Amino acid sequence: MSDLVGIDHIDIVVSDPEAMARFFIAAGFSEHRRTDHGGGSIELRFPGPGEQPILELTSPVDGNGKTRPLGLRHMALRSSDIAATFAAFTAAGLPVKGEMRAIPETGRTLFNLSDPEGGTLQFVDGA
Repeated sequence: MSDLVGIDHIDIVVSDPEAMARFFIAAGFSEHRRTDHGGGSIELRFPGPGEQPILELTSPVDGNGKTRPLGLRHMALRSSDIAATFAAFTAAGLPVKGEMRAIPETGRTLFNLSDPEGGTLQFVDGA
């Protein structure tokens, strides 16, 4: 999505990397590559101009058959036009959690999407 401009690298362990990849691709990510290391992962490049960081969706079972704990830690994507991003995701039928809201303590406006496992993907304005 053209309104999104970046984030730091994040690696998360998910129970179904394929379902999570489909969710994040619908939200504007693109597939970078798939790897077999450590039990397998799908690397998605964050949306935005230029070479953005990677979100690595890692298998819940490592290369030795050991189960990893699941977890999506907080992450937030920055948007150059939060209202347009919100409108586009709402129109696309993505699972928006509530409405956009201002956070006076940070001066930011944000909204959240629910991912397929109940976690949160947050979008914030450029403030």
